[in-house]
Amino acid sequence: MKKFIPFLFIIFLFASISSYALDFIKLGTSHDESFWGTPDAIFPNFPSTVEYLQERGKNQLTSIELSDQNVQDAFNGDFGPFDAIVVSECRREDELMEVEVKGEEEEEGCDLTPQSYALINQFVSGGGCLILTGDHANGEDEFFNNAFGYNVDVIEVNDVVDTFAIQPGANGTEFAGGPGTLIAADLTSAFSNTPGITIYNGTKGVGVFTDEFGAGTVTAIGWDYCCIPPDEEGPILDWYDVVNRAFDQCAEPEPRAVPTLSEWGLIAMAGVLGIVGFMVMRRKKITV
Repeated sequence: MKKFIPFLFIIFLFASISSYALDFIKLGTSHDESFWGTPDAIFPNFPSTVEYLQERGKNQLTSIELSDQNVQDAFNGDFGPFDAIVVSECRREDELMEVEVKGEEEEEGCDLTPQSYALINQFVSGGGCLILTGDHANGEDEFFNNAFGYNVDVIEVNDVVDTFAIQPGANGTEFAGGPGTLIAADLTSAFSNTPGITIYNGTKGVGVFTDEFGAGTVTAIGWDYCCIPPDEEGPILDWYDVVNRAFDQCAEPEPRAVPTLSEWGLIAMAGVLGIVGFMVMRRKKITV
C-alpha cells in the first residue's frame, strides 16, 4: 500500500495540469464575417481566422454587432464566460448602407454610450483582454479614447506598398519572433500617439501596439494587413500570426467559478488519496 501512494501522487500531479483554452467574443459587423468565420472565396487556400485560432486554443464564442445592447448582453453573461473581446469594426453594416443610399458624408464613430465604454474599461482593468483589429480609419481612435482615456489618432492607409516592420520593443512580448513585416492592403489604418509598446511601425504610423491597462491588456492591429493577391501565400497568414500572438499577449485570466475537467480531476484524486490514507491508518491500528 505504501508503494501505491507515490503512484497516486503522480497521478494527482498530472490531473492538476490544465490546458487552458482562451475564449473570446467578437464585436463588429457582418462585413468581415467571411474573413473571420468561413474561408473567403477569394482566398480558398487559407483557413479562416477562427479556424486558425481554434487550432491554437483560442475559441470564438460568438460574433455580434458592436452595439450597446450586445455589450450589455455580453457582460450579463448571455454568451457565457469569456476572457477576451475582439473589436473588428465600429460601424454596423446597416448604418453604412443607409449613409450610402442617402448620399450623406460618412461619419466616424463606434456609437456606444458611456455606460458601454465603462463596462469595457472595467473588464480590461480587472484582467480582461481587448484586441482591436481596425476599421479602415473609421472610429478606432474614438473607441480607444472613450473606453480607456487614450489620446490615440487614427491614420488612413491606402497604398499597398506600405509596410510595417517589427520593432525592438517586441522583444520580451509574445510578438517577438513574429513576421518581420506586415503589408497594408487598402483602406486600412495606422495609429499615432499610441500608449504602451510599439510592435510594428511604418512610414504612415504605428501598425500594432500593445498596452497593459490595469490588470489587463489592450492591443491594436491595423485592418487589412493581410489580403494581397492570393497567389502570394505569406501576408494573410502573417496577419493571422500577429492576431494569434495578440491573444498570447493577454494577461493571465482569472480562474472561473465553474470547475473545469482538470479541477474535477483534482477533487476526485483528493478523494481517492483520502480513502487510501484512511485505509493505511486503519491497517496500522489493526497491526498495533
